[in-house]
Amino acid sequence: MRKRARARILVVGLAAVPLFITVSCGGVPAPTTAGAKAGEGQVQTDASGKVICKDGSPGVTGNTITFGANEELTGKAALSGAIAKRSLDMVADDLNKAGGILGKQVKIVYEDNQSTNPGAVNAMNKSLTQDNIFALIGPIRSTQVQAMEQTIKSQMVPLMVGGTNPDLTKDGGEIFRFRPPDSLTGVAIANYSKKQYMPKKIAILYDSDAFGSGGAAVVEKTATDAGIMVQKSSYTTGDKDFTAQLTTIKSYAPDVIVTYATNSEDVAIFARQIKELGITTPVVGSPSITSQVTFDLGKQFIQGYRAVVDFQLDSNPVNTAWAKEYEQRYGSKPDLFGAWQRDAMYFMKAALEKSGCDRGAFTKAMHQVETDGVQGPLKSNALGDVNRNLLVVDVQGGAAKIVEDASKLLPPP
Repeated sequence: MRKRARARILVVGLAAVPLFITVSCGGVPAPTTAGAKAGEGQVQTDASGKVICKDGSPGVTGNTITFGANEELTGKAALSGAIAKRSLDMVADDLNKAGGILGKQVKIVYEDNQSTNPGAVNAMNKSLTQDNIFALIGPIRSTQVQAMEQTIKSQMVPLMVGGTNPDLTKDGGEIFRFRPPDSLTGVAIANYSKKQYMPKKIAILYDSDAFGSGGAAVVEKTATDAGIMVQKSSYTTGDKDFTAQLTTIKSYAPDVIVTYATNSEDVAIFARQIKELGITTPVVGSPSITSQVTFDLGKQFIQGYRAVVDFQLDSNPVNTAWAKEYEQRYGSKPDLFGAWQRDAMYFMKAALEKSGCDRGAFTKAMHQVETDGVQGPLKSNALGDVNRNLLVVDVQGGAAKIVEDASKLLPPP
């Protein structure tokens, strides 16, 4: 039986001691193997065999262990980034009040990725060369993770991500994903649409970035394999006018509209335009439909929408306790943007308590520990995918209600 952890949070990054990372032209860290192989993957213990976090380990100085966070503090997704940062701040405070991790106080150093790929790379480079971090909590955007991936692997820095494009973890290694990949979510969306609406035709409205295009491809394949006709319409993150795509979809007369949207802000806009165009087709989509930002910007337009999500308020006791604390502290509700980062921090805490602050041993421990998170039970597979919890929810009023366990719509692991 796993213990149910209280809601808390850590942060992620890379240490400058004793890496001696050099910077090549353009500020990109030069490859090094000093990070993950420090200590050759040996668990750090004291003379009595108790696991400890040794001073001088990456990100460890005195009584502090430092993590980096690559966050959308400005730009198109700043509203979602603010929720993520508040969640991490709360976790760090909770951990430190409880004594930290292995007796070290938790410090989180935020770098603003400006909601762009170049911004994510610049923020990562600053974390790796200036911030002396143990591990890094990376973006939720798959396209930003892809932009960072080569450097992260060359530096062997533990990276926690929320990006769901299936290819992000195909090689295993340093990247750990805390949301179900689109290879699962897309299948669940297509299978639920088939079961609930028995469609002959499905239209997919999707973001053209790595997240949206990857998810749309999974939905398309699953649907066509089931004999359902599919029409796809793409858009660019941050678009303000979806009239052309929606007119095409209306003319296609689908039985279901599937949306695979990256930004919650975009969902609020196209949901309003769907209503303005008089489209009454059932909508089933990705988790951004039920983010707090979507509710804040346009809950009146998403009534009756259904979504396959990896986070739902009050879905388990850990979730309920965390959400209550978050709302008491900030006066608003949390959502998936804070949930996966909270879970990543507590999962790292469990691994650190098994490994100490040696990156090689830590990476091994990440494949061995299990926790109960706000998203549900968490355990990494060989590729670094930690989460396969999915639910179908229905938007009614100012909240989403659980319809069924979407994991039952998936093939066995």
